[in-house]
Amino acid sequence: MRLTLHRGVSLAVLASARTEAEHHEDLGCSIQGPTSRPVRRAHSALKRQLAVLGPARALQEARSLVRWLEETPRYAALCEDGKRRRGRRPLRSEVLFPDARRHRPRVLHLRQEQLGLDVPVAPGEWPVLAELLAALSRGASRAELRALAAAPAAGALLSDMSGAGWLVRHEGPVEVPSPGALFVGHNTVLIAGRQARVLVDPYFRPSSGVDVPGYAPMQPGDLGPVDAVLITHSHGDHFHLGSLVRLPRDTRIFVPAVARESLFSTDCVLRLEQLGFTRVEPLRWGEERQVGDLTVRALPFHGEQPTDAQGLYPGLFNEGNTWLVRAPGFSTAFFADAGHDVRGDMREVCRRVREEGPVDVLFCGVRGFRLKPLFFGFSTLDAFLVDVPLDALTRPQQLMAGPEEALEFGALLGARYVVPCADGGAPWYWREGMGPRYPGYPGEPVTGASTLDENPDADPYPERLAQVRRERASGPRALLMRPGEALRWRGRKAPEAVQLPGFLWPFGGPQEFKIE
Repeated sequence: MRLTLHRGVSLAVLASARTEAEHHEDLGCSIQGPTSRPVRRAHSALKRQLAVLGPARALQEARSLVRWLEETPRYAALCEDGKRRRGRRPLRSEVLFPDARRHRPRVLHLRQEQLGLDVPVAPGEWPVLAELLAALSRGASRAELRALAAAPAAGALLSDMSGAGWLVRHEGPVEVPSPGALFVGHNTVLIAGRQARVLVDPYFRPSSGVDVPGYAPMQPGDLGPVDAVLITHSHGDHFHLGSLVRLPRDTRIFVPAVARESLFSTDCVLRLEQLGFTRVEPLRWGEERQVGDLTVRALPFHGEQPTDAQGLYPGLFNEGNTWLVRAPGFSTAFFADAGHDVRGDMREVCRRVREEGPVDVLFCGVRGFRLKPLFFGFSTLDAFLVDVPLDALTRPQQLMAGPEEALEFGALLGARYVVPCADGGAPWYWREGMGPRYPGYPGEPVTGASTLDENPDADPYPERLAQVRRERASGPRALLMRPGEALRWRGRKAPEAVQLPGFLWPFGGPQEFKIE
């Protein structure tokens, strides 16, 4: 019998775990991780004031509120002395570009429901624990586990996991169509060619005791071998060390090129190498690599910046890549959280790609994320507020593509299909505050998450993509995939949706419209 980790257990890599707040600061997450902690703490005073005033009055007083914030002791301590930049007090360089080595991985946190385990890890022990976790992901025999347990750190962790009842029978991976795609959920997609498979933005979430029987979140052990990983950007739901550490350390991992870790961008190479990964490579826009019969190219990432105009700091960006993957007879593009910003527009990226030939399927986010920057603090983008000029505080921003833009991108690429993604899609994401809620979803969302079933400006139903397509009556078709569903590509024929036992969607759709 082979053993694996219970699918209800989540993993997180932390720099520290002294407080409850620090347990939610995943290392590697540029906007909610430990490097942004001073800014988020300083913003708490503004959030309290906004809650007291209410949205309407807060917007009227936006400029004075931010000027007041910048004079509070906690925020002022982060600022340069005696200077103004476009009406605001600029932050010191070491706040915007903190020393990346100041925070290093020190704790592996495991959790199932209310049971949590903090494992202190010395720098030299991460490779040993990574080997153990990767072995459990593929299904480890007892002989393999005994050999791994010879290392004290791995032996102690195995003992703790066994004692908690977290080691269970490994059922083996599902069969992924080739050529085709498996939609794990949110922005996690496995693309399979005839010879190789690449995984985009691995973000594995735990199951819960309230989940509906027969529908569970997929885990690394369900996927089988992965030849390479593609990372779009360093937000915690796209670059998640607790998920990546469950993959073999010699997996090829392609990440955005980040010259210097900042408040908005993580040095992904450094963080992965700290965990013992041996084949991490940053790719700049336009660079490509061959993975078996798959050609992977890094494309520009425009979108999800504090504003669509120039911010206060010209060199400060949420750095990322969108991706193009071509296999013989099948091609896909991945545009998570993309749209336009001061550096460019994904429409122009699409036009350049189309010159080489059409792309069959576009996986694209549809959130829109239409926000007034004054209220960034009530989202995961709290730190983005530091880069917003005074005159842009109340001007609505669309940080990424909505359904309309996703279809336009698909049309410019010559795509036959657009798949909505990067916004949850199942109860385990919704409970963490991501994506809309479908009728029948079990559990309760985290404190502070939207109480709306659908927030059209930030968490629209993916069916909205099909609704917009029907209204336009032209362009690529909307192809809705549920987490745990696979797609078999059949050339010019319509692709075949493949249902996988144990991952069958049990919920209805929203009642006000039907899907295409």
